[in-house]
Amino acid sequence: MERKNKDSQKGGVTRRAFLKAAGMAGVAASTIGFPAVLRGAKPKEILIGSIHPITGPCAYDGTSLAQAVQLAVDQKNAAGGIKSMGGAKIKVLLKDTESKPKVGQAAAEKLIRDGCVSLLGCYNSPVTIVTTKVAEMHRIPHIITVAVADEILQRGFKYTFRVQPDTTDMGEYTTKYIRELSDRHNMNLKTIAIMQISGFGSVIAKKVSVFAPKLGFEIIGSQSYGYGVSDLSTEVAKIKDMKSDVIVDVGYLADGILKLKTYDALKVEPRGGIFGCANGGFSNPATVKELGRVAEYLMDGNYGINPISSFAQSVNAEYNKRYTKVIFQSHCPPTYDATLVLLDALERAASTDPEKLREAIAQTSLSRIISPGGPVEFDATGQNKNALPTLMQVQDREVKVILPEEYANAKPRYPVPPRSTWS
Repeated sequence: MERKNKDSQKGGVTRRAFLKAAGMAGVAASTIGFPAVLRGAKPKEILIGSIHPITGPCAYDGTSLAQAVQLAVDQKNAAGGIKSMGGAKIKVLLKDTESKPKVGQAAAEKLIRDGCVSLLGCYNSPVTIVTTKVAEMHRIPHIITVAVADEILQRGFKYTFRVQPDTTDMGEYTTKYIRELSDRHNMNLKTIAIMQISGFGSVIAKKVSVFAPKLGFEIIGSQSYGYGVSDLSTEVAKIKDMKSDVIVDVGYLADGILKLKTYDALKVEPRGGIFGCANGGFSNPATVKELGRVAEYLMDGNYGINPISSFAQSVNAEYNKRYTKVIFQSHCPPTYDATLVLLDALERAASTDPEKLREAIAQTSLSRIISPGGPVEFDATGQNKNALPTLMQVQDREVKVILPEEYANAKPRYPVPPRSTWS
Protein backbone atom coordinates (compact mmCIF):
# COMPACT_ATOMS: atom_id res chain seq x y z
CA MET A 1 0.00 0.00 0.00
CA GLU A 2 1.27 3.43 -0.92
CA ARG A 3 1.76 5.71 2.05
CA LYS A 4 0.64 9.30 1.96
CA ASN A 5 2.73 12.29 2.99
CA LYS A 6 0.21 14.62 4.59
CA ASP A 7 1.36 18.22 4.18
CA SER A 8 -1.70 19.72 5.83
CA GLN A 9 -4.41 18.63 8.24
CA LYS A 10 -7.51 17.38 6.50
CA GLY A 11 -10.87 18.56 7.67
CA GLY A 12 -13.05 16.84 10.21
CA VAL A 13 -16.53 17.24 11.57
CA THR A 14 -16.40 18.88 14.97
CA ARG A 15 -18.31 16.78 17.45
CA ARG A 16 -20.55 18.58 19.94
CA ALA A 17 -18.84 16.79 22.78
CA PHE A 18 -15.45 18.05 21.71
CA LEU A 19 -16.64 21.62 21.28
CA LYS A 20 -18.45 21.49 24.58
CA ALA A 21 -15.22 20.36 26.20
CA ALA A 22 -13.26 23.12 24.50
CA GLY A 23 -15.81 25.69 25.60
CA MET A 24 -15.75 24.28 29.10
CA ALA A 25 -12.11 25.25 29.27
CA GLY A 26 -13.27 28.82 29.18
CA VAL A 27 -9.82 29.17 30.55
CA ALA A 28 -10.51 32.22 32.59
CA ALA A 29 -7.11 32.09 34.27
CA SER A 30 -4.93 34.95 33.13
CA THR A 31 -1.22 34.78 32.69
CA ILE A 32 -0.82 37.04 35.70
CA GLY A 33 0.66 35.11 38.57
CA PHE A 34 2.31 32.46 36.39
CA PRO A 35 6.05 32.55 37.01
CA ALA A 36 8.26 33.06 34.04
CA VAL A 37 10.04 29.96 32.79
CA LEU A 38 13.81 30.21 32.91
CA ARG A 39 14.89 32.02 29.79
CA GLY A 40 18.34 31.36 28.42
CA ALA A 41 19.65 29.99 31.72
CA LYS A 42 21.43 26.68 32.21
CA PRO A 43 19.15 25.01 34.76
CA LYS A 44 20.25 22.05 36.86
CA GLU A 45 16.75 20.58 36.57
CA ILE A 46 14.17 20.98 33.82
CA LEU A 47 10.53 20.41 34.71
CA ILE A 48 8.09 18.89 32.21
CA GLY A 49 4.42 18.12 32.83
CA SER A 50 2.81 14.73 32.26
CA ILE A 51 -1.01 14.94 32.26
CA HIS A 52 -2.80 11.59 32.05
CA PRO A 53 -5.75 9.70 33.57
CA ILE A 54 -4.17 7.54 36.26
CA THR A 55 -7.45 7.05 38.12
CA GLY A 56 -10.97 6.61 36.81
CA PRO A 57 -12.28 4.59 33.84
CA CYS A 58 -9.14 5.03 31.69
CA ALA A 59 -6.63 4.50 34.51
CA TYR A 60 -4.96 1.46 32.91
CA ASP A 61 -4.37 3.25 29.61
CA GLY A 62 -3.38 6.52 31.23
CA THR A 63 -0.90 4.78 33.49
CA SER A 64 0.72 3.12 30.48
CA LEU A 65 1.24 6.56 28.93
CA ALA A 66 2.63 8.09 32.11
CA GLN A 67 5.07 5.21 32.43
CA ALA A 68 6.24 5.61 28.82
CA VAL A 69 7.00 9.29 29.47
CA GLN A 70 8.91 8.46 32.64
CA LEU A 71 10.93 5.71 30.98
CA ALA A 72 12.09 7.97 28.13
CA VAL A 73 13.08 10.68 30.61
CA ASP A 74 14.92 8.28 32.90
CA GLN A 75 16.89 6.91 29.96
CA LYS A 76 17.85 10.43 28.87
CA ASN A 77 18.93 11.34 32.40
CA ALA A 78 20.98 8.14 32.69
CA ALA A 79 22.71 9.07 29.41
CA GLY A 80 23.84 12.40 30.81
CA GLY A 81 20.77 14.63 30.66
CA ILE A 82 20.53 17.59 28.28
CA LYS A 83 24.15 17.98 27.31
CA SER A 84 23.65 21.33 25.58
CA MET A 85 22.53 22.68 28.96
CA GLY A 86 25.41 21.35 30.99
CA GLY A 87 23.89 17.92 31.60
CA ALA A 88 20.70 19.32 33.14
CA LYS A 89 18.40 16.55 34.33
CA ILE A 90 14.73 16.39 33.46
CA LYS A 91 12.08 15.93 36.13
CA VAL A 92 8.56 14.77 35.29
CA LEU A 93 5.67 16.25 37.25
CA LEU A 94 2.67 13.92 36.85
CA LYS A 95 -0.91 15.11 37.20
CA ASP A 96 -4.07 12.99 37.05
CA THR A 97 -6.97 14.06 34.80
CA GLU A 98 -9.46 11.38 35.87
CA SER A 99 -10.49 11.63 32.16
CA LYS A 100 -12.30 14.89 33.01
CA PRO A 101 -11.72 18.12 31.04
CA LYS A 102 -12.07 20.42 34.07
CA VAL A 103 -9.56 18.34 36.03
CA GLY A 104 -7.20 18.39 33.06
CA GLN A 105 -7.52 22.17 32.81
CA ALA A 106 -6.60 22.62 36.46
CA ALA A 107 -3.69 20.21 36.06
CA ALA A 108 -2.28 22.13 33.08
CA GLU A 109 -2.55 25.45 34.89
CA LYS A 110 -0.86 24.05 38.00
CA LEU A 111 2.01 22.52 36.05
CA ILE A 112 2.66 25.79 34.22
CA ARG A 113 2.62 27.69 37.50
CA ASP A 114 5.10 25.17 38.89
CA GLY A 115 7.52 26.02 36.07
CA CYS A 116 7.09 23.21 33.54
CA VAL A 117 8.62 24.18 30.21
CA SER A 118 6.35 21.84 28.23
CA LEU A 119 3.32 19.60 28.69
CA LEU A 120 2.77 16.02 27.51
CA GLY A 121 -0.72 14.50 27.42
CA CYS A 122 -3.53 13.57 27.72
CA TYR A 123 -5.13 10.39 26.17
CA ASN A 124 -8.77 11.57 26.15
CA SER A 125 -9.42 13.97 23.26
CA PRO A 126 -11.91 16.21 25.15
CA VAL A 127 -9.34 16.64 27.92
CA THR A 128 -6.56 17.36 25.43
CA ILE A 129 -8.67 20.00 23.71
CA VAL A 130 -8.73 21.84 27.04
CA THR A 131 -5.10 21.38 28.09
CA THR A 132 -3.79 22.49 24.69
CA LYS A 133 -5.91 25.64 25.00
CA VAL A 134 -4.33 26.39 28.37
CA ALA A 135 -0.85 25.80 26.93
CA GLU A 136 -1.59 28.06 23.95
CA MET A 137 -2.70 30.89 26.23
CA HIS A 138 0.54 30.69 28.16
CA ARG A 139 2.69 30.04 25.07
CA ILE A 140 4.02 26.78 26.46
CA PRO A 141 4.65 23.87 24.02
CA HIS A 142 2.23 20.96 24.40
CA ILE A 143 3.10 17.67 22.69
CA ILE A 144 0.21 15.23 22.47
CA THR A 145 1.05 11.77 23.69
CA VAL A 146 -2.24 10.15 22.65
CA ALA A 147 -5.41 11.99 21.59
CA VAL A 148 -6.70 11.27 18.13
CA ALA A 149 -9.31 13.95 17.37
CA ASP A 150 -8.55 16.06 14.27
CA GLU A 151 -10.24 19.04 15.92
CA ILE A 152 -7.37 19.51 18.36
CA LEU A 153 -5.13 20.82 15.59
CA GLN A 154 -7.79 22.69 13.64
CA ARG A 155 -7.81 25.80 15.83
CA GLY A 156 -4.71 27.51 14.45
CA PHE A 157 -2.62 26.85 17.56
CA LYS A 158 1.15 27.31 17.33
CA TYR A 159 2.23 25.47 20.48
CA THR A 160 0.50 22.10 19.99
CA PHE A 161 2.12 19.13 18.22
CA ARG A 162 1.05 15.52 17.63
CA VAL A 163 3.25 12.56 16.72
CA GLN A 164 0.56 9.89 16.30
CA PRO A 165 -1.92 9.45 13.41
CA ASP A 166 -5.15 11.44 13.65
CA THR A 167 -8.74 10.35 13.01
CA THR A 168 -8.41 10.97 9.27
CA ASP A 169 -5.38 8.67 9.11
CA MET A 170 -7.09 6.03 11.23
CA GLY A 171 -10.27 5.94 9.16
CA GLU A 172 -8.50 6.02 5.81
CA TYR A 173 -5.77 3.48 6.48
CA THR A 174 -7.97 0.99 8.31
CA THR A 175 -10.51 1.01 5.47
CA LYS A 176 -7.70 0.60 2.92
CA TYR A 177 -6.30 -2.35 4.85
CA ILE A 178 -9.71 -4.06 4.85
CA ARG A 179 -9.98 -3.57 1.11
CA GLU A 180 -6.45 -4.86 0.58
CA LEU A 181 -7.20 -8.07 2.49
CA SER A 182 -10.49 -8.47 0.64
CA ASP A 183 -8.84 -8.16 -2.77
CA ARG A 184 -5.82 -10.26 -1.87
CA HIS A 185 -8.01 -13.15 -0.73
CA ASN A 186 -10.81 -12.72 -3.30
CA MET A 187 -13.37 -12.08 -0.57
CA ASN A 188 -15.40 -9.47 -2.54
CA LEU A 189 -16.39 -7.69 0.66
CA LYS A 190 -19.04 -5.04 0.09
CA THR A 191 -20.73 -3.99 3.33
CA ILE A 192 -19.59 -2.57 6.67
CA ALA A 193 -21.44 -2.03 9.95
CA ILE A 194 -19.86 0.17 12.61
CA MET A 195 -20.00 -0.30 16.37
CA GLN A 196 -18.70 2.74 18.24
CA ILE A 197 -18.53 4.35 21.63
CA SER A 198 -19.97 7.86 21.72
CA GLY A 199 -17.57 10.81 21.54
CA PHE A 200 -14.32 9.98 19.76
CA GLY A 201 -15.83 6.73 18.46
CA SER A 202 -18.49 8.63 16.57
CA VAL A 203 -15.82 10.82 14.95
CA ILE A 204 -13.85 7.75 13.84
CA ALA A 205 -17.07 6.21 12.50
CA LYS A 206 -17.65 9.31 10.37
CA LYS A 207 -14.13 9.06 8.94
CA VAL A 208 -14.67 5.41 8.01
CA SER A 209 -17.98 6.40 6.42
CA VAL A 210 -16.17 8.97 4.27
CA PHE A 211 -13.51 6.60 2.95
CA ALA A 212 -15.54 3.38 2.68
CA PRO A 213 -17.55 4.33 -0.46
CA LYS A 214 -14.34 5.40 -2.20
CA LEU A 215 -13.06 1.86 -1.70
CA GLY A 216 -16.21 0.08 -2.80
CA PHE A 217 -17.86 -0.43 0.59
CA GLU A 218 -21.40 0.42 1.64
CA ILE A 219 -21.99 1.42 5.25
CA ILE A 220 -25.25 -0.37 6.02
CA GLY A 221 -25.62 0.78 9.62
CA SER A 222 -23.98 1.80 12.85
CA GLN A 223 -24.60 1.29 16.54
CA SER A 224 -23.36 3.55 19.31
CA TYR A 225 -23.26 3.14 23.06
CA GLY A 226 -22.38 5.29 26.04
CA TYR A 227 -19.31 5.59 28.19
CA GLY A 228 -19.06 3.21 31.16
CA VAL A 229 -21.66 0.65 30.00
CA SER A 230 -21.94 -2.67 31.84
CA ASP A 231 -23.92 -4.62 29.25
CA LEU A 232 -23.84 -4.51 25.44
CA SER A 233 -26.07 -7.45 24.57
CA THR A 234 -28.72 -5.30 22.88
CA GLU A 235 -26.23 -3.28 20.86
CA VAL A 236 -24.25 -6.32 19.71
CA ALA A 237 -27.47 -8.12 18.74
CA LYS A 238 -28.43 -5.15 16.57
CA ILE A 239 -25.04 -5.19 14.84
CA LYS A 240 -25.36 -8.92 14.23
CA ASP A 241 -28.80 -8.45 12.66
CA MET A 242 -27.31 -6.05 10.10
CA LYS A 243 -25.55 -9.06 8.53
CA SER A 244 -22.67 -6.99 7.20
CA ASP A 245 -19.56 -8.48 5.59
CA VAL A 246 -17.33 -6.61 8.05
CA ILE A 247 -17.75 -5.00 11.47
CA VAL A 248 -15.56 -1.97 12.26
CA ASP A 249 -15.36 -1.39 16.01
CA VAL A 250 -14.20 1.71 17.92
CA GLY A 251 -13.84 1.99 21.69
CA TYR A 252 -11.62 1.90 24.75
CA LEU A 253 -10.13 -1.01 26.69
CA ALA A 254 -12.87 -1.88 29.20
CA ASP A 255 -15.77 -1.65 26.76
CA GLY A 256 -13.66 -3.43 24.13
CA ILE A 257 -13.25 -6.46 26.38
CA LEU A 258 -16.97 -6.40 27.16
CA LYS A 259 -17.85 -6.28 23.45
CA LEU A 260 -15.56 -9.17 22.59
CA LYS A 261 -17.14 -11.32 25.27
CA THR A 262 -20.55 -10.40 23.91
CA TYR A 263 -19.56 -11.06 20.28
CA ASP A 264 -18.41 -14.48 21.40
CA ALA A 265 -21.55 -15.24 23.42
CA LEU A 266 -23.85 -14.19 20.57
CA LYS A 267 -21.70 -15.91 17.93
CA VAL A 268 -21.13 -12.79 15.86
CA GLU A 269 -19.02 -13.90 12.88
CA PRO A 270 -19.12 -11.60 9.85
CA ARG A 271 -17.45 -13.35 6.95
CA GLY A 272 -14.91 -10.55 6.54
CA GLY A 273 -14.09 -10.38 10.25
CA ILE A 274 -14.20 -7.79 13.02
CA PHE A 275 -11.72 -4.91 12.69
CA GLY A 276 -10.89 -2.37 15.35
CA CYS A 277 -10.15 1.17 14.22
CA ALA A 278 -8.18 3.22 16.74
CA ASN A 279 -9.55 0.74 19.25
CA GLY A 280 -8.06 0.95 22.74
CA GLY A 281 -8.66 -2.74 23.41
CA PHE A 282 -8.35 -4.71 20.18
CA SER A 283 -4.54 -4.63 19.87
CA ASN A 284 -3.88 -4.45 23.58
CA PRO A 285 -1.94 -7.31 25.24
CA ALA A 286 -4.12 -6.82 28.33
CA THR A 287 -7.14 -7.86 26.26
CA VAL A 288 -5.35 -10.92 24.95
CA LYS A 289 -4.22 -11.88 28.44
CA GLU A 290 -7.74 -11.66 29.82
CA LEU A 291 -9.70 -13.21 26.95
CA GLY A 292 -7.36 -15.84 25.51
CA ARG A 293 -9.03 -17.64 22.59
CA VAL A 294 -11.81 -15.03 22.35
CA ALA A 295 -9.24 -12.47 21.19
CA GLU A 296 -7.62 -14.78 18.62
CA TYR A 297 -7.56 -13.46 15.01
CA LEU A 298 -8.76 -10.04 16.16
CA MET A 299 -7.58 -7.20 13.88
CA ASP A 300 -7.05 -3.52 14.61
CA GLY A 301 -5.97 -0.52 12.55
CA ASN A 302 -4.03 1.54 15.06
CA TYR A 303 -0.74 3.03 16.16
CA GLY A 304 1.71 0.64 17.78
CA ILE A 305 5.30 -0.49 17.88
CA ASN A 306 7.60 -1.01 14.92
CA PRO A 307 8.16 -4.76 15.36
CA ILE A 308 11.18 -4.92 13.05
CA SER A 309 13.14 -2.24 14.93
CA SER A 310 15.75 -3.48 17.40
CA PHE A 311 15.57 -0.14 19.19
CA ALA A 312 11.80 -0.51 19.60
CA GLN A 313 12.17 -4.03 20.92
CA SER A 314 14.77 -2.94 23.47
CA VAL A 315 12.43 -0.20 24.75
CA ASN A 316 9.57 -2.70 24.95
CA ALA A 317 11.72 -5.08 26.98
CA GLU A 318 12.96 -2.36 29.33
CA TYR A 319 9.42 -1.10 29.88
CA ASN A 320 8.08 -4.54 30.81
CA LYS A 321 11.09 -5.21 33.02
CA ARG A 322 10.38 -2.04 34.95
CA TYR A 323 6.57 -2.04 34.90
CA THR A 324 4.82 -5.35 35.52
CA LYS A 325 1.27 -4.36 36.48
CA VAL A 326 0.48 -2.14 33.49
CA ILE A 327 2.40 -3.63 30.58
CA PHE A 328 3.59 -2.18 27.27
CA GLN A 329 0.71 -1.66 24.83
CA SER A 330 -0.14 0.16 21.60
CA HIS A 331 -0.47 3.55 23.34
CA CYS A 332 3.13 3.42 24.56
CA PRO A 333 5.02 3.93 21.25
CA PRO A 334 3.49 7.30 20.28
CA THR A 335 3.86 8.46 23.89
CA TYR A 336 7.48 7.40 24.14
CA ASP A 337 8.15 9.02 20.75
CA ALA A 338 6.41 12.24 21.82
CA THR A 339 8.75 12.38 24.80
CA LEU A 340 11.75 11.76 22.54
CA VAL A 341 10.63 14.70 20.39
CA LEU A 342 10.60 16.97 23.44
CA LEU A 343 13.98 15.76 24.69
CA ASP A 344 15.50 16.17 21.23
CA ALA A 345 14.09 19.68 20.97
CA LEU A 346 15.47 20.65 24.39
CA GLU A 347 18.89 19.44 23.28
CA ARG A 348 18.76 21.39 20.03
CA ALA A 349 17.28 24.53 21.59
CA ALA A 350 19.92 24.51 24.34
CA SER A 351 17.41 26.58 26.28
CA THR A 352 14.22 26.35 28.31
CA ASP A 353 12.92 29.53 26.69
CA PRO A 354 9.45 28.44 25.48
CA GLU A 355 9.76 30.34 22.18
CA LYS A 356 13.08 28.70 21.34
CA LEU A 357 11.74 25.33 22.46
CA ARG A 358 8.60 25.71 20.37
CA GLU A 359 10.73 26.59 17.32
CA ALA A 360 12.96 23.56 17.89
CA ILE A 361 9.93 21.25 18.10
CA ALA A 362 8.49 22.70 14.89
CA GLN A 363 11.79 21.96 13.11
CA THR A 364 11.94 18.35 14.31
CA SER A 365 13.16 15.62 11.98
CA LEU A 366 13.53 12.62 14.23
CA SER A 367 14.14 9.16 12.81
CA ARG A 368 15.09 7.24 15.96
CA ILE A 369 11.59 6.38 17.13
CA ILE A 370 9.81 3.17 18.11
CA SER A 371 6.66 3.62 16.01
CA PRO A 372 6.37 2.58 12.35
CA GLY A 373 6.93 5.29 9.79
CA GLY A 374 9.05 8.34 10.22
CA PRO A 375 10.88 10.52 10.50
CA VAL A 376 8.72 12.65 12.79
CA GLU A 377 8.21 15.94 10.96
CA PHE A 378 5.43 18.41 11.66
CA ASP A 379 3.27 20.28 9.19
CA ALA A 380 2.01 23.83 9.74
CA THR A 381 -0.81 22.59 12.00
CA GLY A 382 1.53 20.60 14.26
CA GLN A 383 0.58 17.17 12.88
CA ASN A 384 3.30 14.62 12.14
CA LYS A 385 3.29 14.32 8.35
CA ASN A 386 4.67 10.77 8.41
CA ALA A 387 2.43 9.21 11.05
CA LEU A 388 1.44 5.70 10.00
CA PRO A 389 -1.27 3.41 11.39
CA THR A 390 -0.65 -0.29 10.91
CA LEU A 391 -3.02 -3.25 10.84
CA MET A 392 -2.40 -5.66 13.70
CA GLN A 393 -3.77 -9.13 14.35
CA VAL A 394 -3.75 -11.39 17.38
CA GLN A 395 -2.01 -14.63 16.42
CA ASP A 396 -1.26 -17.38 18.94
CA ARG A 397 -1.96 -14.94 21.80
CA GLU A 398 0.46 -12.31 20.50
CA VAL A 399 -0.24 -9.00 18.76
CA LYS A 400 1.46 -8.98 15.35
CA VAL A 401 1.70 -6.35 12.60
CA ILE A 402 0.35 -7.72 9.32
CA LEU A 403 0.13 -4.57 7.14
CA PRO A 404 1.82 -2.70 5.57
CA GLU A 405 4.28 -5.41 4.57
CA GLU A 406 7.34 -3.20 5.10
CA TYR A 407 6.63 -3.24 8.87
CA ALA A 408 4.97 -6.65 9.19
CA ASN A 409 6.31 -9.35 11.46
CA ALA A 410 3.59 -11.85 10.48
CA LYS A 411 1.42 -12.73 7.50
CA PRO A 412 -2.34 -12.21 7.78
CA ARG A 413 -4.37 -15.20 8.91
CA TYR A 414 -7.28 -14.46 6.70
CA PRO A 415 -10.11 -15.16 6.10
CA VAL A 416 -10.77 -15.63 9.79
CA PRO A 417 -11.63 -19.31 10.41
CA PRO A 418 -14.97 -20.29 12.01
CA ARG A 419 -15.12 -19.51 15.72
CA SER A 420 -15.82 -23.17 16.51
CA THR A 421 -12.30 -24.06 15.32
CA TRP A 422 -10.49 -21.56 17.59
CA SER A 423 -8.34 -22.95 20.34
